[in-house]
Amino acid sequence: MLSLLFFSLTALSTTSPNTIEVFHKEMPPSLETLEKVNEVIAGFADEYEITYHLITDPASSELIQSYNLPGTHFPFAVVINGKYSATINNETIFFVHFPHFIHGIGRHEGNWSMDFLEQVLTDRSLLLDENILPVLDESEETSECEGE
Repeated sequence: MLSLLFFSLTALSTTSPNTIEVFHKEMPPSLETLEKVNEVIAGFADEYEITYHLITDPASSELIQSYNLPGTHFPFAVVINGKYSATINNETIFFVHFPHFIHGIGRHEGNWSMDFLEQVLTDRSLLLDENILPVLDESEETSECEGE
């Protein structure tokens, strides 16, 4: 019986941890977003293994590709347990591009908020099984984000 208990505890301790991967740039809008995201994820540091990736670093390109993140310019993303798409209040939310509090940034305005991020970190069942990239409005006058 004791060996079965040990096996069960060992199996629990070897399960892969929950992860948060933050992809960002070293530009003012991304750094402002990073600061707000860090405020949220700090409350989950005991539950998640948190890593940061600089989007412009060639060492990040393979990981970016593995998550099917945009092959072209993107300024920010939060990947939770390998997922960045969730359903909240019957709406598909994408933790890619900029959150709501960054307005007028150009074509990379996202549909997520810090509240949505906190909800998903609290309830991972909101994450979708498959990552879905948001469709950008290609009719925007600027193809790049202001300040990026």
